[in-house]
Amino acid sequence: MMRRLTKISLCVMAAAMLAAGCGKKETEETAPSEETTAQVQEEAPKGRVTLGEYKGLEITNISTEISDEQVESQIEFILNANPEMIEVTDRPAQEGDVVNIDYVGMKDGEAFEGGTAEGYDLELGSGSFIDGFEDGLIGAETGDELSLNLTFPENYGNAELAGQAVVFDVTVNAIQEKKPPELSDETVQKFSDTSKTVEEFRQEIRGNMEESARLNAEVQMQNEAIEKVLASSKFEGLDEEVDQEFQSQMEEMTAALEQSDMTLADYVAMYGTDEDSFKEYMRSDIEARLQVSLIAEVISEAENLQVNDDARMKVAEAYGLESPDELVEAYGQEAVDEAARNIVVMEFLIQNAKIVEPEPTEAESSSESGEEEAPSESEEETTAGN
Repeated sequence: MMRRLTKISLCVMAAAMLAAGCGKKETEETAPSEETTAQVQEEAPKGRVTLGEYKGLEITNISTEISDEQVESQIEFILNANPEMIEVTDRPAQEGDVVNIDYVGMKDGEAFEGGTAEGYDLELGSGSFIDGFEDGLIGAETGDELSLNLTFPENYGNAELAGQAVVFDVTVNAIQEKKPPELSDETVQKFSDTSKTVEEFRQEIRGNMEESARLNAEVQMQNEAIEKVLASSKFEGLDEEVDQEFQSQMEEMTAALEQSDMTLADYVAMYGTDEDSFKEYMRSDIEARLQVSLIAEVISEAENLQVNDDARMKVAEAYGLESPDELVEAYGQEAVDEAARNIVVMEFLIQNAKIVEPEPTEAESSSESGEEEAPSESEEETTAGN
């Protein structure tokens, strides 16, 4: 069966898992012969769909408006993420400071491997070191020499140190405070390749946020459209194709995980789930993708929609690529064109939809109608008395 690009669909976890080792075109050594390929394609089951309504769908409009407050919040985030380091000379170290230290870790009076460093920058409160190390440096001043009596955790990765009592001799070379820079023309030029002034930077940030909001709105509206088409359509004959695709992906997934010395149980546990739940999710995802692909195929034929380079570029951009060529190399032209066709169809659904505004919340309804709470009896009396 053709390898499908799963990002232009409902697939999340499986796509991320397969990215490292699956979905590649087979090499010449392992590729099936033309006869075998033709036989597989001839034997591959084909589902059928009876389409429901797909024109004139009521789709909720998603606002792309960006407020001044959102722009300022994003700028503040950028400034906080790029702090200036200010040397501290008038107070002891406190949580959040970065201390430059030399240290030597000793077990039974002898330095142990990996426990020594010079000129190391450590942010206090980061949790980078074992319990007690960073807390032991809070209150220290530049030039202080301290001995920290600590114990490695029982589950520490190095068996020779796990649960062992050690002593760290630490010298504090310097203390620095992280401080967000002031917003200025000079600062802006450090963060932007195009903006020269604060106002230009605000406009740049607003433009980026509006573009992101536009793309997000586009995806949400397309998802609503395709979900409505799915809900009103009837499918037949997909079970066998779902089973084949599920089995194929499971085999590829298992092989990819084995290369990383992992089991499926280990992997899904990282996401807080179990094998059965993951397999159920994966099967339902495969079914949804096949249904979307089948709907897109039927609509594109009925409406004579053509795949174009613009749609192929949108597929590439969804993968963070500047060209679809890399995807064609990995998945094949047919798979890329299928993903591009899905995009063309979703755009067609939106172009032929009825865009409606979302229902106002209770607070918005009250505000628009100008309704106010009726005064209490005591308030009425006071008003009358005046």
